Amino acid sequence: MLAPSAAAAASVVLTSVKHRPALPLLQRCRLGGRALASVPLARRPALGDLSAVGPIRCPAATVSSASSAAPVPPPTPEDSLVQLTKQRHEALLDAEIVHFARALKPHPITLQQILAQHDAEALREFLLEELPIRWARRLHLIESMPKWRDFPHMRVIRSLYSDAFRRLRMIPQTDAERFRTTLQSIKRRNSNMLMHVVRGTRAMKDALNLSDEEVNDFLDDFLTARIGTDILSSQYLAITRPSGPTSVIDPDCDPVSVVRNAAAEARKLCKYHYNYAPPVDVVDVGQVRFPFIQQYLHYIMFELLKNSLRAVTERYSPLEAMERPVRAVVCGDDSTVVIRVSDAGGGIPLEAMHKVWSYLYTTAKPQDEDSADVEEYDSDDDDGIAPMAGFGCGLPLSRNYASYVGGRLELCSMPHHGTDAYLYLNRVGNAQEVVGSEPKATLPSRGFLPRVR
Repeated sequence: MLAPSAAAAASVVLTSVKHRPALPLLQRCRLGGRALASVPLARRPALGDLSAVGPIRCPAATVSSASSAAPVPPPTPEDSLVQLTKQRHEALLDAEIVHFARALKPHPITLQQILAQHDAEALREFLLEELPIRWARRLHLIESMPKWRDFPHMRVIRSLYSDAFRRLRMIPQTDAERFRTTLQSIKRRNSNMLMHVVRGTRAMKDALNLSDEEVNDFLDDFLTARIGTDILSSQYLAITRPSGPTSVIDPDCDPVSVVRNAAAEARKLCKYHYNYAPPVDVVDVGQVRFPFIQQYLHYIMFELLKNSLRAVTERYSPLEAMERPVRAVVCGDDSTVVIRVSDAGGGIPLEAMHKVWSYLYTTAKPQDEDSADVEEYDSDDDDGIAPMAGFGCGLPLSRNYASYVGGRLELCSMPHHGTDAYLYLNRVGNAQEVVGSEPKATLPSRGFLPRVR
């Protein structure tokens, strides 16, 4: 049942909801301005769609009988309003979440296509369709976990995404200021999402004896999907910002500069925890440049360098560690950028290599559940001090960032000597994003990328 009974609905205060224009049944699908195919679109229910919620009285609109000779009066502005009870309105939005999650597909895009979007109006119209679909699928993913309602962190996640879906669905397509303000608010409220989802899934694993594979698959799907919505939201905020960068993607990203900045921050963190830090040598081979998101490259390199510095620091004395620098080499050809991070920290036990990509595995002491460090790890507070290790998400999340844009992250361990990490990134920016696993049933495609003008 999508709507509550009439008796229950009668006790709730009425609210008025505006019609949103329905999507056309056929839309020319365009990627970067190039027509690909005519794709039939599923008509999403407008917020005032009477057929979606059953018979509802609309005082402002009248329908004449076939035998009546009286003319039908022309529509007035009030005719665009339909009165809904609060419960029916909530039921309609819940039904939309189910519809969006099961009947519509997100549209995979590339860094090149995101970088080419400078039309704020066209991108806003696209995001008003695209973001609710992606959030609905994430809600469906959460609800697929067993007994998720029994775990506070999972309830928080569900509430945050449900609220984001509802708020965005209530925004008219022409209200640019409200859309931007809402998007900023949603990003702020969701800033600690990583902490909630990791704690929630670990609590579920302990309480329900979930397998490592179940937990890792869920976190992979959830966190990879989160990357796409973050990039799309950040791109819109960037192109509508009065000043500063006009894209979340740097079209001429300098990986050497990013590696050096990440090395400086990793050494600073190492000194904070150990009172000293081995040197980091950065070697530039070829001076490569490519379109990429500096924030994500910085995260990957910071994690790799931090792990190497910790391994060397814990294996050697301060004097010995200074003689064993961590080495980062940056090179590439016309299609790929390659970064290698090497250390002499003793390596990873070969029998444990398959565990390093798990969100549940760490070679360090796990962070306390109530530790402030865990909260700060995923916060926007620049004054927070991140843990040196023990949160368990660094390597698998780094691999997600790399694979999202068609790259990969590999580790090679030399027992009792050290570890080499190889990061391969698409230099062209034409790899489609990963938008999550597809349901078993084939779903109709909808949506479009804004036309580049």
